[in-house]
Amino acid sequence: MRKMSGNVDIAEFMQVRTVKMEAVSLVGLQGRDLDDQKRLFGELTARVNEIGNRTSDSPYLVIPGDFRPIVAVEVTTLGEVPEGMIAFNIPEGDYVAFRFEKKRVGDFWSNICTSENQTRYNIDLSQPRFETFSVELQSAAALEWYIPCKRP
Repeated sequence: MRKMSGNVDIAEFMQVRTVKMEAVSLVGLQGRDLDDQKRLFGELTARVNEIGNRTSDSPYLVIPGDFRPIVAVEVTTLGEVPEGMIAFNIPEGDYVAFRFEKKRVGDFWSNICTSENQTRYNIDLSQPRFETFSVELQSAAALEWYIPCKRP
């Protein structure tokens, strides 16, 4: 079902594009459940200088299939992983990028998870999906989620 309460089509509040991505190597922290996200961001901010080879301090939020969130930064190469942290690779492939206002996050997740919208956008929610945080997005009060396309 594409319609939200108030009969708004989710396509009306999002910008959608398909992107081909190279693999991305990350180092950061993993939580036990989705409620750990805020704590993970705080811990990563406090410990980011321990991560060598990072490309920037802008974090990624990755939600794997087991829903144990990962908050991490991109690294050029995987070197030594600091104690208590993990290395994670976002696989190369085709992703659908959904960009929308931060205030619409609840509308987005409650609607993108429907089978109709998964088919419409050809997305695979069983695979790791991620959000990037950049100054540009934060200053625009926007979010951008990348969800893998289903493989043929």
